[in-house]
Amino acid sequence: MAKQAGGAQAAALGAQAPPLGAMERPAGLFVGLTTLDTIYRVRHPPGPDEKIVADDLVVAAGGPATGAAVAFAHLGGRATLVSAVGSGPLAAAARADLASLGIRHHDLRPGEPVLPISAILVNAAGERAVVSAHGALPVAAPVTADAARTLLAGADVVLVDGHQPDAAVSILAARRLLPTMSTATPEPAAPRASTRPPGTAPPAETATTAETATPAGTATSAGWPPVVFDGGSWKPGTERLLPHVDVALCGSAFRPPGVGADDPDGVLGYLLAHGCSFAAVTRGPGPIRWAHGQVRGEVRPPAVQAVDTLGAGDVFHGAFAWSIAGLPRLTTDALVEALAAASRVAARSVTSFGTRSWLTRGAARAE
Repeated sequence: MAKQAGGAQAAALGAQAPPLGAMERPAGLFVGLTTLDTIYRVRHPPGPDEKIVADDLVVAAGGPATGAAVAFAHLGGRATLVSAVGSGPLAAAARADLASLGIRHHDLRPGEPVLPISAILVNAAGERAVVSAHGALPVAAPVTADAARTLLAGADVVLVDGHQPDAAVSILAARRLLPTMSTATPEPAAPRASTRPPGTAPPAETATTAETATPAGTATSAGWPPVVFDGGSWKPGTERLLPHVDVALCGSAFRPPGVGADDPDGVLGYLLAHGCSFAAVTRGPGPIRWAHGQVRGEVRPPAVQAVDTLGAGDVFHGAFAWSIAGLPRLTTDALVEALAAASRVAARSVTSFGTRSWLTRGAARAE
C-alpha cells in the first residue's frame, strides 16, 4: 500500500489535484453501479403531452461507484471500477468515457446487454428529476477468490455503493485474507492543514489531534485497505456489507431497518452497532453529522451557488476515498479532516452543469 503524508494529501484536496509525478499515486477499488446518464438542462420539466427542447445535454457514465471513481482519478489516483457494463453500443459509449478518464474497468457481466440508462432533467434552479432503469439490473455472481485478490492487489482504499452486493462481499471477504502487517510500526502522521474556516474554533467534540486521537478502525494497522461504504439508500444486501465496512458515508435518504425518517443520530447509531468504526450522514448543503464511538461532531460544507447537484454525493465519496488512501492511521481527526476536504471538492462540482464540466474548470477547489 502506498504511504503518503496525510497533511499534504488533504491540502491537495483543498487546493488542486497534485501533478501525477509529484507523489506516489494512491490506488482505489470501486465496486457497484455503472449507468449511462443522459443529462438534459431544461428551463422546466415538460408537462403532459408537452415537448420541449433542452438548452444543453451531457452523456456520460454515471452511478455512485462510477462517479466516485471519476473524482478519485481526477484528483490523481489510479481508479479501478468493478461494475456491470456488458455489450452493445451504449455499453461501448460508457466504456469509452471511463477509458478517457483513465479508469480501469472490470466488467461483471461481459457480453450481456445489461447497462442501465438514466434520463435526468435539471432545471434552472439546479433541481433534478431522474428516471433510471437500474432497479432491474441483473445481479452479478460473486467474484472468484483469484479475481478478488488480483483486484485488491495494491489497492489503498476500497469503496462499495451497495449495488452488486454478491460481488462486493466476495471482494471484501478476500480483503480479510490478505497478509497482515500487524507487527509493523505505524508511521507517524504528518501535521494536517486545518479544514475549518479561518477565525473559527473547533467544536468541543472534535477538539483532538491526529497524533493522539483514537484510531477509527484497524484496517490500515493490519495492512488492509480501508473500506468506505457509500450509502445512498438501504438496498437488499446492505446488511451483508456493513460488517466489512470501516467508514460509512450515508445520505439523508439512507434508512436502515427500525430507524425513522429524519433521524441522523439513529442512522449513525445503527451503523456503529453493525460493524462500522466511523460513520457520517450528509444532508445536501447542510452540516455533515459524524460519529465514532461516543464522540459526535459536525462538519459544515462551504456555501456555493449550486447550478446542478447531480453526482455531488459521488464526487464527495470519491474525494473522501482519495484523501484517506494510504494513510498509516485512520484517526478520528484524519477522517474529520477528510470529510471537510471532500466537501470542498463536492461543492466545486455543483457550480457547473452536468457531471463532467467541473473536471475541466481548473483546480478541484470550492472558491
